[in-house]
Amino acid sequence: FEYSAPQTIDKKMPAIFLFHGYRSNEKDLLPLVKSLRDTHHIFSLRGSIAFLQGGYAYWDIEAYDRPVRKEYDQAMETVQAFIRKAIQEYNLDSTDMTFLGFSQGAVLVQSLALTVGKPISKVVALSGYVPYFVKEKEYHKQAVDHLNIFISHGINDTVAPYWWGEESRDYFESLGAHVTFKTYSSDHYVSPENKRDVIKFIKGT
Repeated sequence: FEYSAPQTIDKKMPAIFLFHGYRSNEKDLLPLVKSLRDTHHIFSLRGSIAFLQGGYAYWDIEAYDRPVRKEYDQAMETVQAFIRKAIQEYNLDSTDMTFLGFSQGAVLVQSLALTVGKPISKVVALSGYVPYFVKEKEYHKQAVDHLNIFISHGINDTVAPYWWGEESRDYFESLGAHVTFKTYSSDHYVSPENKRDVIKFIKGT
């Protein structure tokens, strides 16, 4: 994983955990939160599955919206163990932790939001969805009425259908989370407008 610490650490500081997309890597999302390096611990976690053609994933897929379940379950366990260790080892402010993911990473952060509970205060899910088996009570879900979640999707996304974003919005709203939903006239990438809105959301401005 990639890690950066605030320049001055005189108290428990907030943290951002980044999760990249399918066949990408841990460096991909770092430019997105570059402006927050002085105020946040930043962890960018690389998926454990490597492809011969390059890039990594947290799990492989049977179909785009169907993770290989064994690999998905292992990724969830590994990431949650990393979070618990990081909170202790880096003396993080566990009341101010942001999980940010794009594409497959957005699937992961939404799943974590539903299963980890209180330690996650903010979630940024860019172009993802919530797996059907998480919704169908195969995972023990925590309350999310404390959660602030930013969900965005490109209207012209040719990889992850736009309605996935709407479905995530409706699902989290039905559970009582505080949802910010944004759409952009983009394909499967983070537009400059999307980036600006993400930073504003994380800063709470």
